[in-house]
Amino acid sequence: MLSMCSVSAAQAETYYEKDDYYTAGTDAARSTARWYGQGANTLGLQGEVKPEDFKALLHGTAPNGECLHARAIDPTRHRAATDYTFSAPKSVSIAGLVQGYERAIAAHNQAVDTALSVLQERFAQARVSTAEGRQRVVTGNIVAAVFQHDSSRELDPQLHSHCVVMNTTQLPDGTWRSLSNEEIVANQILLGQIYQNELAYQLRQSGYDIDPQGKGQFELNDYSPTLLSTFSTRTRQIETYLQQWQQNLAETQGSPLHASQKKQATLRTRKRKQAVPREVLLAAWQQQVSDQNFTLPEVPHQERDLSNTAYHQADQMARAGTAHASERESVFRRGKVERFALEHALGEMPLATLSQAISAQGELLSVEVVKDKYTTTAALHRERDTIQLMHQGQHQWAPILSEAELQEQLPQWPTLSAGQQRALTLALTSRDQMLAWQGLPGSGKTFVLQAFKQSAEAQGFSVRGFAPSAEAANVLGKEAGLPTDTVASLLHAPASDRGSAPEQREIWVIDEAGLLSAKDA
Repeated sequence: MLSMCSVSAAQAETYYEKDDYYTAGTDAARSTARWYGQGANTLGLQGEVKPEDFKALLHGTAPNGECLHARAIDPTRHRAATDYTFSAPKSVSIAGLVQGYERAIAAHNQAVDTALSVLQERFAQARVSTAEGRQRVVTGNIVAAVFQHDSSRELDPQLHSHCVVMNTTQLPDGTWRSLSNEEIVANQILLGQIYQNELAYQLRQSGYDIDPQGKGQFELNDYSPTLLSTFSTRTRQIETYLQQWQQNLAETQGSPLHASQKKQATLRTRKRKQAVPREVLLAAWQQQVSDQNFTLPEVPHQERDLSNTAYHQADQMARAGTAHASERESVFRRGKVERFALEHALGEMPLATLSQAISAQGELLSVEVVKDKYTTTAALHRERDTIQLMHQGQHQWAPILSEAELQEQLPQWPTLSAGQQRALTLALTSRDQMLAWQGLPGSGKTFVLQAFKQSAEAQGFSVRGFAPSAEAANVLGKEAGLPTDTVASLLHAPASDRGSAPEQREIWVIDEAGLLSAKDA
């Protein structure tokens, strides 16, 4: 999983050092700290993370003293960095840390790098001034310090990496600006799924089988729930705290916990992390296994070649993901295609293979690079055909009422607001074949529809209602007094069931049309 937290320079220097994070700790812990990113390379930062370089960057200064922001910053208020923490599943932590299976740790590191590469290449941005105003541009570089940790605060085996991404990025002209992280935050779930998928794929290649847990999570097969629970003290603490909090909240407010409250639970149950030598931790973990009479699964000794099946799965998932993303939206993020694929084929292919398959389709067309937005050729054709149909129906039909006739009827509905009157006037006097109403919930659309139905039927029209779902169709029928059905029943009914042409001129009302798929619309 992936969690993220913004930190100021002051917080970083006090909190991290107090808790033996990052710059403080044993020499062994320091040896796992490394620089990552094109921005770090530009600054000459490679290999080991030195405390003095780390602190300088937290204050917005390069190791050579160069300012990495457009203007001076207040270190007490400025977002110095964001901590992106990638945590391995508990079974992977046990395999790598308790059983000493080095390939599990290597797979974790590779998965972290894969997720960071996407963060850097697609979502690292800066704000710049242009003739059109302040805009965000993709920079494609970050400065990050990656710290691998082996234990939780309760000293359970917990393989995780803190990726401290500094609040700076370099523009093409060589100047440095603050890192705009809106797109990173918007794609947090995708980045977490990329990490989980890459980790699962690498472990499957090494010989493990995985057990998907839903929402893009997994555990390794044959690691019992009891074993995982034994080494999950921290999770149990948070769950207990959440249960107590939920009970108190239900008694006082009657509302469920939301994500921010769950994050608070993590922080409130957190205690200071202890610095314990790795060999002591390993001995304690192995003693726990012995005391509980656990039999740990054997680590695999033979690799698998998954490349052929990976290409096949990637091709299928690229097509399925594109179809899913474009079903209800003409413009969507590439990440929506990737999220669908990674969720439905976890660990079946690496991200690089999936990306190649998505591009090889030739279906995706870039619309807005900064926001990673795309459309498809099929969606463009549908939009073109829909617009063409609308144009063909403009000014081609006699209005239901003339302006004069409408003015005579309006006094029947004295409570209509100005907006409701405009909507009713548009519908009754328009000469277009198709038109749309858009209104907020509670704006009285149903009341206006009743008035429209009354006037239209008085002129010899039959008014029918349709909606995307049966529930919505039932509500429309009851509230507006219309015969209703689902859109699907209209589109997919056999020709023999559609009957001959209606005896009356018909007007079709589609409620909640925005929920229709682009194809159905």
